[in-house]
Amino acid sequence: MPKEKPYQCIAFDAVGTLIYPTPAPGEVYYQTARRFGSRLAADEIARRFKQAFRDSEKRDAAAAGGAGLVTSEKREAERWRGIVASVIDDVPDPAGCFAELFAHFKRPEAWSCFEDVPVGMARLREAGFRLAIASNFDSRLHSVCAGHSALQQIDLRVVSSEVGHRKPGRAFFEALVAAAGCPAVQVLMVGDDRVSDVCGAREAGLSAIRLNRSGPAADEIGSLLELCNWLDHH
Repeated sequence: MPKEKPYQCIAFDAVGTLIYPTPAPGEVYYQTARRFGSRLAADEIARRFKQAFRDSEKRDAAAAGGAGLVTSEKREAERWRGIVASVIDDVPDPAGCFAELFAHFKRPEAWSCFEDVPVGMARLREAGFRLAIASNFDSRLHSVCAGHSALQQIDLRVVSSEVGHRKPGRAFFEALVAAAGCPAVQVLMVGDDRVSDVCGAREAGLSAIRLNRSGPAADEIGSLLELCNWLDHH
């Protein structure tokens, strides 16, 4: 008699887990900034981008009462508008510069799938799992997924700006469980961020495992193919 699967749904973070930006954001910001008249150097823009993104994440995490994890399409656009403004602060048309960058990251060609994603997704689908994307993105993610065959057939997309809450908030994972249509313990969250993806999911009653392609620890996996093997033994 076949062994019953402990999980019905496997949910994946998007950026850093399934997809990554190509070229890197710092390069995209630099090339866009130059077109809009910026004199900032490439390494300075790359440094500013990393710092601005980290600062934005810290502000969200530190907001009282979890207010920083409440979101919407408008709030995500404003968050990115603030990041762009702090990175590129020497152009005569900041609104146009922001609009071009925001549109860029909606395009499928601005993103690549990690090389293990197509085979890994196919194996998981063949094994009978329901697959989901659970991401702190916004509605632009739908356009990105539509342009990558490995992502087109994923059953569910739970996007923070659409459900009103960001990871690692409990409300985000409750929305994921509701969309999955099974008990929280039967949902496995897979992501590269230990706090947002793993700790947040576990605190909400889901199972979770970290995907760490740069060198996984004993309790982590290094690829989606390792995930398939891990699931065979759980």
